Amino acid sequence: MSDRDDLIAQIMDTQREMQHHFANDPANPLFTLHLTLPQLKALLLLSAHGSIAGQELSSAMGVSLATMTGMVDRLVAQGLVTRREDPHDRRVRRIELSGPGRDLVDRFVTAGTQKMRRILDRLSDDELRTLAQCGAMLTRAFADDPEPPATGCVPFGIG
Repeated sequence: MSDRDDLIAQIMDTQREMQHHFANDPANPLFTLHLTLPQLKALLLLSAHGSIAGQELSSAMGVSLATMTGMVDRLVAQGLVTRREDPHDRRVRRIELSGPGRDLVDRFVTAGTQKMRRILDRLSDDELRTLAQCGAMLTRAFADDPEPPATGCVPFGIG
């Protein structure tokens, strides 16, 4: 393996270790969610796309429209999403996050922020500058990536 491959492997191992630290944190809202994984995926897709037609959502999720309808019914019952008529086509129902749904997704997506702050507070100013530079480099690399993210992809998600 080349030095470059070794460095990439080391960085990826570090990322994986950090993900495990955050995933195993009892404060992680994942442990208090009363949602199935497909329901959570639907909420994340709605968060990324805003209002979306039920058929588009079922296609993005890779499930039948009937399955999607049942899933959305349960999310509506929990007050996490709303349905409304499409203003351009009354036959189409658009689905979007409700206020509580947006709050839940925000809590999930920003999980670990306080823990990360505590960890970063333990680093020196020089170490923080180095990390800030690394973050900027990674952000540029993401922006320059010619492959668009897969539908529903959550960067640095628990994986």
